[in-house]
Amino acid sequence: MSDAAIKVVGLGKMYRLYTRSSDILMEAITRKSRHREHWALKDVNLEINRGEVVGVIGRNGAGKTTLLRVITGTLDKTVGSVEVNGRVSAIMVLGTGFNMELSGRENILLSGLCLGMTHDEIDAKTDGIIAFSGLQEFIDSPCKEYSSGMVARLAFSVAASVDPDILIVDEALSTGDMIFNAKSYARMREIAKSGATVLFVTHSLQQIYDLCDRAILMERGSVIAQGEPRTVGYLYEQKVHEEMSALNEAAAPSVPALQLGSFDSNSQRRAEIVHAEIVSSDGKPVRRLKDGEDYVIRIRVKARVTIPSISVGFDIRTNTGVQIYGFSTSATKTIQGVEAGETKEFDFSLRSAFNNGAYFINFGIAENMSGPGNPEHYSMIHFVADTVIIEAETGALFPGLVNLESTFTGSRSISSTDWE
Repeated sequence: MSDAAIKVVGLGKMYRLYTRSSDILMEAITRKSRHREHWALKDVNLEINRGEVVGVIGRNGAGKTTLLRVITGTLDKTVGSVEVNGRVSAIMVLGTGFNMELSGRENILLSGLCLGMTHDEIDAKTDGIIAFSGLQEFIDSPCKEYSSGMVARLAFSVAASVDPDILIVDEALSTGDMIFNAKSYARMREIAKSGATVLFVTHSLQQIYDLCDRAILMERGSVIAQGEPRTVGYLYEQKVHEEMSALNEAAAPSVPALQLGSFDSNSQRRAEIVHAEIVSSDGKPVRRLKDGEDYVIRIRVKARVTIPSISVGFDIRTNTGVQIYGFSTSATKTIQGVEAGETKEFDFSLRSAFNNGAYFINFGIAENMSGPGNPEHYSMIHFVADTVIIEAETGALFPGLVNLESTFTGSRSISSTDWE
């Protein structure tokens, strides 16, 4: 028996686009084409194994939702084949199929039947669904009286109550409130840990790093990369930076996401990072950091053209790609510039407070488009991923990644009149 839960071969989805609605009729009468073709999906090939958690990322319009809709069978394909093995629970646009005239309780039954549950299964799970949604007060009221967030909570609660072999989730989940999002992703983690196959779309790299065994990057209807989440995540960041550069009418950045740790020289860059290191207080390069000691992160930048306002910085990530800290010259709100032909070093102080383990440091330079006072308006010039690996050592015992050095300051007895 194949280990593939989902297998997609040569998948394509084409839409016919007409300038005017009358062109549809004229095309049918004259048998002459009056449309142009738009391929939302082009030659997509995927194989997702049983028990694998896979995230799909990409910019708006990349074809992510179209792919999920074809896999779940709610949208016809144009070419190719899709094979799905197992019981599927698909959470797409939350609330789709709800009858807004019916009560929440009645919609639980209706939605549960649509998801393939039997009456007995729904009856057994109804109390849990209501409790998970937090809508006990309103469950017998018509859904037309619900807010959009309440509808989303109820719809997810029903869909997540299914014990699926395959869970497919669209980014529509992000429309809920903070509490709903936290509960929904906690449930996704629970389903993933149970051994089910999970395929979901998100714009959040944090969720990709936290949940996924593998990531898929889509661009213009095609899969352009798939593999280890951190590597694919860096490539996605490159695409985002390219889009930002285009909006700023600036040159595209250079992000060697698939050649991690290399200071490759490129004469087309306006400026580039040529060296980076961590040095101890006596100026010696180090890779092992001891708790509580001070270090300097040194970034060497070579400029080919004059850049009046440049941002140089770093971020520190776990081995799964989760960002735990970052800093740049822009955070100081001081103007830093480089002259054509100049090589300049930028030093940043760092006191080690990390838990035991290995961490990766990324380095980047960007041009401030509106000066350092507006750090969000920038164009990335060069980004180097996972260049320096550090090993942190500490004798302190604490959960988490960073020691914030909290202290116990004492306790005291109080009477009820002090707090009532």
